[in-house]
This record gives sequence, structure tokens and C-alpha cells, in this order.
Amino acid sequence: MASESDHFDLQRLYDLLYACYDESGIICLDNYVHAYDEISKLLRLMGTVFGFVNSDVVEKIGILREYRKSDSGDHFKTIQSMMKYEIDTNTTNNKKKASGSRTLLRLHRALEFVADFLLAVKESDEHAKLSGVCSKSYYRTLSKHHPWIVRKGVDVAVYTIPSRKHFMEKLKVHDVKETEKLLGETGSLGMKIFNVVEKLYADNKLLDLP
Repeated sequence: MASESDHFDLQRLYDLLYACYDESGIICLDNYVHAYDEISKLLRLMGTVFGFVNSDVVEKIGILREYRKSDSGDHFKTIQSMMKYEIDTNTTNNKKKASGSRTLLRLHRALEFVADFLLAVKESDEHAKLSGVCSKSYYRTLSKHHPWIVRKGVDVAVYTIPSRKHFMEKLKVHDVKETEKLLGETGSLGMKIFNVVEKLYADNKLLDLP
């Protein structure tokens, strides 16, 4: 039986995203990774369609936590310090073990999808088919990083996503308007963090890490 801690908590996701970001643009890696624990629960809530994305998220969370516990863990306190350290040590494209920068790039791409999806759910009609909402978010974001065969698989599997009404019920909504407001705020904050990190990768010429 699932415990309460296994249940996706939208407020907790917002709080963790808020905690990882400050107005100077510095992003705390620990809180960023903690937010992905919550994102993983959201992906599970959406059903099997993004199971492959969730498996990747869980794996990448583990790798980044290993780096934080390592002897060089102090260099991984923030995304900025991690990138600087790996650029200075020429390990961004490490062949033996995925670098922190490469690992986080995969999580970063998933954040764009999640933020876009939350914003789209907030803006959608209460009778909207969430399969269509999700598909449009996917094609605006994650699909550009996936091969044709994966995109076609998502096209089929997306129809297993619950209806908007059912999805909102799974969020354990007590006040629909307040929840819609929080969906928008969380999506907007997620997109703000995505844009900061995207610029970091672009400025350091790391967007194409294999």
C-alpha cells in the first residue's frame, strides 16, 4: 500500500523549486534534485506513458546524489559550481562515468516538459482531454530530444492518461480554483528555472553533451 510520502504533492513541488532558486540565479543542486523526487511521483501519476522518462529521472537523481556524497561533493553544491568544476577538470564528457553536467542536462529537459504540462493543464477546460494537452506539451518540449520510434510510442500511449477531471482528483484537490492557481505558479517557476539553466548550458557550450 502506498504511503502518503509516495503521493505527488503539488505544493511540495512548488516549495522545492522555490527553495532551489534565488534571484541571483544561483541554483542549489540538493533542492533541485529533491524537486525531481516529486516530479518522479507526478510522472508515475500520469500512468505508463512516461514510464521510460521516469526511469531515466530516477537514475539521474541517483547519479547526482552520488556526486554530492563523493570526495568532490563540495564542488556540486550548486549547478554553477558543478559546471565550473567539470569544465576546469575537463570532465564534462567523461567516458568512464556520466558527468554531473551531462546527467543534469537530461533532468533539465524533463523539467521543460513538466513545467509546460502544468501550465497547459491550468489553462485547459475542465472537460478537456488530458491526452491532447499532454501530447502538445510533449511535442513542444521533450520530443525534440527523442528519436522517431519513441515519439510514435508516446503518440499511442498518451491515450492512457487519465481525464483532466480524474487527474485533478488524483491531486486530492479540495479547491479547484486554488489548485489551478498553484498549477500555474508551479509551471511558471519551473519554466523560469529551466530558462536559467538553459542559458548556463548555452553559455558554457554544453547543450550538446552526448
